[in-house]
Amino acid sequence: MKKAPGLLLAFFLTLFLLPVGALVFLSFLPPQTAQAVFEQKAAPGMLRLTLEQFACALGDDAYGRQFRNSILITGASLAFAMPVALGAGLFLSRLPRRWQRPLLILYVLSLLSPFQIIMLPVYRLSLMCGLYDSYFSVILLNTFSPIGPLTVCVLLRTVDDSQWEAASLETDSALQILRHVLLPQIAPGMGALALLFFAQVWNMVEQPLILLPDERLRPLSTAFNDIVRGNTDYAFSGALLYALPVLAFYLTAAALSARARRSAAR
Repeated sequence: MKKAPGLLLAFFLTLFLLPVGALVFLSFLPPQTAQAVFEQKAAPGMLRLTLEQFACALGDDAYGRQFRNSILITGASLAFAMPVALGAGLFLSRLPRRWQRPLLILYVLSLLSPFQIIMLPVYRLSLMCGLYDSYFSVILLNTFSPIGPLTVCVLLRTVDDSQWEAASLETDSALQILRHVLLPQIAPGMGALALLFFAQVWNMVEQPLILLPDERLRPLSTAFNDIVRGNTDYAFSGALLYALPVLAFYLTAAALSARARRSAAR
C-alpha cells in the first residue's frame, strides 16, 4: 500500500512528460518527416535526427523579432514588477488589521476579475498617456499586477512580528530589516512568485493584441500560430525554443531558492 502514492505520482508524471518528449523528438526530425510522423504517415526508415528545424527557426526574421519582443517585454515587466510587489506587499503587511483586510479583499477581487472588465479603461488610459502602441503600455500593465503585492503580503504575514520588533531595536531602516531579516525567510516564495509572473507575462495574448496594434512590436505568444502557418518547416522546434526560457527560468529560480533555504538553515 505504501507504494501506491509513488506509483500514482509516477503515472501522472509520465502522462505529463509524454507530450514534452514527443515535442523534443519531433523537433530533431527533418520538417517533412516530423509532419509525417505527427500525422502517423511516416515509415520507420524515414527517421533520422537533424538540426534542420532549428536552423529554419533561427533563420526566420519574423520568428526572431517576435522572440526578442517576448524577451524584452517579459524581462522589463519582471524587473519592474518584483520591486513594486515587494514594496506594496511590505506596506500591506504592516498596516493595521482594520485597514489591511479591505485592501486585501480589493486585491483579490482585482486578481479574480477577467481582463475584459478593465480592457476599455486600460485602452483609454494608454491613449491619454501616450503609451498606446508602445512596449511600455504592456510593461506597465504587468508591473502593477495585483498578484505580486497580494502574494508578498501573504508571505510576510508568515514571519512572526517579534522578529520585526527585535530588528527595529537595531535599526530604523525598513529596507535593512527587509533585506537582512525578512527576505531570507521568504526567498523561496519570492522565487515561486517570479516564476509564476514570468510564465504569465511570457504567455499573455489579450493585452498585446489590444495595446500593440503594430504586429512588429508584439511578442511571440500572439504571433506564433500565424508565423508557423506561413512556414511549417519549424513548427515543432519553434514551439520547443519558445518553451526553453520558462524552463531555464524555473531551473534558475529553483536553484536560488534551494541556496536561500540552505543559507537560512545555517
